[in-house]
Amino acid sequence: MTVAFERRFAAARPFGVCVGVTLPAAPPPEAEWPGALHRDERIFARALSEGRRTAWIGGRLALRGALEAAGLQAPDAILATDRGAPRLPPDAVGSISHKTALAIAVAAPARSPAVTIGVDVEEARPLRFDVADRVLTESERAGLPAAGLARDLLVLRAFCAKEAIYKALDPWVRRFVGFHEAEIVFTGGGLSARLALTRGEGPFAVELHDASDLAGGGYFLIAATVARAGGG
Repeated sequence: MTVAFERRFAAARPFGVCVGVTLPAAPPPEAEWPGALHRDERIFARALSEGRRTAWIGGRLALRGALEAAGLQAPDAILATDRGAPRLPPDAVGSISHKTALAIAVAAPARSPAVTIGVDVEEARPLRFDVADRVLTESERAGLPAAGLARDLLVLRAFCAKEAIYKALDPWVRRFVGFHEAEIVFTGGGLSARLALTRGEGPFAVELHDASDLAGGGYFLIAATVARAGGG
């Protein structure tokens, strides 16, 4: 019998422990949901549409695996904060992302001064529509090829990095952050970011961590950490 949710990878990185879970192609019956789910998580999942349920369960399973691997306990249900992020124990930080076939999560011990974390996963594929104008700043667009798959992949990689940044920023600013409020810089294969927050919050120090190798071919997987600049 095929197991409904299988762990694809688990690895410790400088930003935290990252766990990936392969999602089933079709929503499984509740009897095949992972036993690691808290009772209240199961109740919450039952109320979700089939389209959301599988990814939500996979994300919670990945996050519980990441917390455990990081030596952290989560005895209560991991539901959502008022901002939609997973509600974690006070001694932990973490983030979840998912695509059709893969849910991933990252977790790390909370630090003082505070460091928040965000993660995003995107399929590395041709884009159906050119979203560069909406997603990238003028400076970012200036460095793109005119057309083709190479252009699409650069746009997707930058999009992935920005989504991770926005998740890590949210606990600090508690608002929607637009795509043009962060600028991704590609340097020698690495990534860095500059913020230009329209409401003047901060200053913040942002670090980007490309962990795409964990997911294997076909995905971008990027984590971001955010702290007050100067450690305050």
